[in-house]
Amino acid sequence: MKQTGKTETTTQDLIHHHDAKALLLDANNAHGGRKLDTIKTLRYTATIMGVKAVSYVDIQDNKIRIELWENEKVISTEQEENGIGWQWLNGKKADMPPARIAEMKSTFYSGLLGLRKPAINQMQVLHMQKLKNNTYSVQCKLDGNDYIFAINNQNQLVAEANKTFGRTSVSALSDLRPVQGIMIPFHEVVTSGIKKLVIQYDSFEINPVFNADTWAVPAGM
Repeated sequence: MKQTGKTETTTQDLIHHHDAKALLLDANNAHGGRKLDTIKTLRYTATIMGVKAVSYVDIQDNKIRIELWENEKVISTEQEENGIGWQWLNGKKADMPPARIAEMKSTFYSGLLGLRKPAINQMQVLHMQKLKNNTYSVQCKLDGNDYIFAINNQNQLVAEANKTFGRTSVSALSDLRPVQGIMIPFHEVVTSGIKKLVIQYDSFEINPVFNADTWAVPAGM
């Protein structure tokens, strides 16, 4: 039976899809493999444009919290849980805008967390593209959002991008350091529209135990 062009294209796409997924799995391995896959919770501290930030991530419960600190006090908090979010600033709590909720939710599938096998298996791996310097980008989709991973010839994640709510954010990643067997980039430059953020990570804790206080609304000023 004569193959139609459509079938040939589909076969070609399948080969491409297989290569793209294989590259993501190679990167998973390079960044810690099973140790990366078994991250349940994560706490990190960072300096963002001179401001101290502390973040809590609970993958199983779909929760993420980002606090900004000044003079040993929390000055603002953003928290997202299963698609619902709130912001706290100057002692006042308000609902989080949908675009920011989408952006925070994307954390679970962006960058290093997106290279966990459970995340790779959930996403639709679309295609792979060769960039310069022997780097490839792999495009994935989940829940209408786009996730892109740029992986170098040592299978290391050097950049990532995501598009949520029509907004694209691109991160250049560098300064890889091992933390409990996981290779984590400690330097990130995020470009979103005309905004550019430089993030220097100071510390990462893998699988810390959180309690109800971790997720509480901060006390008044």
